[in-house]
Amino acid sequence: MRHNILRAGSLIGAAGAALVLAGSGLAIASSSAAAKITGPEVLSGSVRGKAALANDPHIPLAIVGAVVTTDRGFVLGNTPANKPHTVTTPVGKLTVKPIGKQAQTSSVDPRTCRASFALRQKFTFDPGLSTGKFAGATGPGAYQLSFTATVPRYTSGKNKGQCNPNGNPLAKGAVASFLVAGVITVSQ
Repeated sequence: MRHNILRAGSLIGAAGAALVLAGSGLAIASSSAAAKITGPEVLSGSVRGKAALANDPHIPLAIVGAVVTTDRGFVLGNTPANKPHTVTTPVGKLTVKPIGKQAQTSSVDPRTCRASFALRQKFTFDPGLSTGKFAGATGPGAYQLSFTATVPRYTSGKNKGQCNPNGNPLAKGAVASFLVAGVITVSQ
């Protein structure tokens, strides 16, 4: 991320759509085998400054909803967009399987040189790879990775004074954030 904010790794989907789905509320269903709980699940976190500029940012996550926990070991990496992604928490592993293609947006404000980048992708919770309190997790969701920072201006040449989107972003004001939202069903 540090050397070119307009090209980033993998992950991420349209969290807003999943938040709308998740807004439907918490429903509890029981069966003769085991009680199930269905409700929203949101994972979120962000880092600022130099931590946001790392090649693979470490982003502590707060996890709330049907299962409440944290993840202090989450690192954005270069997992291929079509491969499952796993978050390891103290209460189990939560794995998601991407659906479709990632959507990517990027822009640079020519007045302020504030650059922004986002990746979004829909997913389903993977019941076979999720463990612990997340065991058997099912349901839809979406995730988004976003990054904003100020890029330097060209100091010479034909582009002098213009924003240099390929230059090293400034640490001051840099933010990398991760948001996951979905509707999850897990056993209680």
